[in-house]
Amino acid sequence: MDPLTLAAITGGFAAVKSAVQGVRTALNTAEDVGAIAGQIDRLFKTHGEAKKRIDSAAKDKKLKNNKWAKFVKFRLKDDGDDETSLANVAAAKLAQKQQEEDIKRLSIEINKRFGAGTWDEVLEEQQKRIEERKERIKKEKKEQQLKEERKALQQRDLWQTILIESGKIIAVGLFIAGMVAFIWYNKA
Repeated sequence: MDPLTLAAITGGFAAVKSAVQGVRTALNTAEDVGAIAGQIDRLFKTHGEAKKRIDSAAKDKKLKNNKWAKFVKFRLKDDGDDETSLANVAAAKLAQKQQEEDIKRLSIEINKRFGAGTWDEVLEEQQKRIEERKERIKKEKKEQQLKEERKALQQRDLWQTILIESGKIIAVGLFIAGMVAFIWYNKA
C-alpha cells in the first residue's frame, strides 16, 4: 500500500478523533452555542468523509496494513491479501465501531450538558435539513428543466416565424416578379 493511501485512511480517523475532541472542548469551555455547533458541524463532515474513506479502502484493499488488520492477521494467521479476508473486513469494521463509540460518548456528554434527548434532536434536525435541501435541489432542477424547455419552445417558435415570414416575402417577391413579367409581356 502506498504511503498516500495509508495517510488518507489514518487521516480520516484522526480527523474524527480531533473533531470529537473539539466538540468536547467546546462543551467544557464555550459559553456560546455557536462555537459548539461549529464543532459539531465539523464532526459530521469529518465523520462522513471518514466513512467514505473506510468504504472505499475496504473495496480497494487499502486497509490490509492498518493496525487492526495486522493484529487480526497475526492472531488468525490470515494472509489478508484480498478485500474479503477476515483481517481486512475486521479492520474496517473495528475502525468504524471505534468512531461510532467516540460519537456515542460525545452524544452522552451533550445530553448531560443540554438535557436528555438533545443529541437525538440534533440528529433529527440535521436529517430534516438534509431532506429539505434534497427537495430544494430537486425543485431547482425541475425549474431549470422547465426554463430550458420554454427556451427551446421559444427558439422553435422563432424559427417557425422566420420561415413563415420568409415564405411570405418570397411569395410577395414572386407575385411582384410575375406581375412585372405579365406587364412586360403584355406591353411587348
